[in-house]
Amino acid sequence: MYPRKLIVALILLPFLAVTARADFSSALRAYDDGNYPAALSEFQSLAAAGDPDAQSILALMYLEGQAVQENMATAINWYVQAAEQGQSDAQYALAIISIDGAGGAARDMTTAALWMHESARRGHMYAQFDLGNMYANGTGVVESDSNAAVWFEHAASQGHKDAQYNLGIMYLTGRGVEVDRTAALRWFESAAEQGHKDAQYNLGVSYLTGRNGTRDPAQAQRWLQAAASQSQSSAVVALGLLKLEGEEGIQQDPVEAARLFRQAADVGNAEGQYFLAVLFTRGLGVEQDPVEAYAWLDMAGSRAREGSDLASSVETLRQSLTAVMTASEISQATAVARERSLGVGTN
Repeated sequence: MYPRKLIVALILLPFLAVTARADFSSALRAYDDGNYPAALSEFQSLAAAGDPDAQSILALMYLEGQAVQENMATAINWYVQAAEQGQSDAQYALAIISIDGAGGAARDMTTAALWMHESARRGHMYAQFDLGNMYANGTGVVESDSNAAVWFEHAASQGHKDAQYNLGIMYLTGRGVEVDRTAALRWFESAAEQGHKDAQYNLGVSYLTGRNGTRDPAQAQRWLQAAASQSQSSAVVALGLLKLEGEEGIQQDPVEAARLFRQAADVGNAEGQYFLAVLFTRGLGVEQDPVEAYAWLDMAGSRAREGSDLASSVETLRQSLTAVMTASEISQATAVARERSLGVGTN
């Protein structure tokens, strides 16, 4: 779903550097100053004369009730007039309205796809990204990973960080494109530099494992810390492993590793819960405590995907703990896990 305020934000962006037409500029200045009545009068005159940019902003004013009564039908009418003249923001707005059914408008994915295509091929970055998602999910169009990759690349080339991240994943996995780890790294870097936490995590893992051809623990730590600072729990776990095992230029610190695993475990990360259980089992960075170990392991087991490597590791450790714990200790640990689960997230 696309909240109305998001529509407002996206549609206004292109008008920050709009054409220098004096009358339009005057109306836009009034609008930016919050003088909606003055802006309305000027935009109405321009729109009636057929100016597509004015028509698009006038539609927005009816959509938002700025100096006029909110009126979706009138907003759509002005958007259509602008869109039919090739105004890409209006085309994008009509696509979003059709997807969201905003203001009681009928949801129509076929119409949304048509307007999204028109806006995207005119270079609208957000339309290009959304069209990529539509192809990736088969929403309003025939599902096509290759088409998704094409439109993500258009948006990514304009700096859309989510498109850059999606392309990184596609090049890494070969979805819709040939596997190209160099390209994946490049797009992850572009998105990571814009603060995309999942791209930062993937970039950190790339440098940690050397899957991009270059292994650099220091760079791995840099990007994992950036992602962890945004509460990307997988990055928190990866940092914990770096601190637990140590790397070139990174000193071992089991206490810090335990803190990081606990941070991830507290928000429901199953791997963080498992590694915290390992530390309590071995007494690394924390006091050895089989009850705590079993409790965290029990929580990890309930979240681990069946048949996964994590599920197998959880079961192996569970068997080892069961062999040295009393029935009373296991019962106590299970109760702790049950109580603790009530306040743990679902990450």
